[in-house]
Amino acid sequence: IHPAIYDGSGSRTHMGFNHPILARFLCPVRELETFSDDADMALKNIQCGKIKVTAFALPAFLWAGDPPGMDYNDNNMFEGMFEGYLLERVSIF
Repeated sequence: IHPAIYDGSGSRTHMGFNHPILARFLCPVRELETFSDDADMALKNIQCGKIKVTAFALPAFLWAGDPPGMDYNDNNMFEGMFEGYLLERVSIF
């Protein structure tokens, strides 16, 4: 992953929505198309509150697809849910 997730600085300011790859993983799945069209504008909208990131706005990494969330179906949100690449590799269940 470029840039690296851990840069050795001890600071975490470059993680989360500040990291270009992690931001896509954390993007609310219903806003993924907006994020794909213009990632910079989507991040600005997240930071100013136009795109709300709440407990109900589930992140894209929960769904399968390459990139994460690509297999999301708005008509059947449970299809492919919890089948994301990251979840399958780190889940203990």
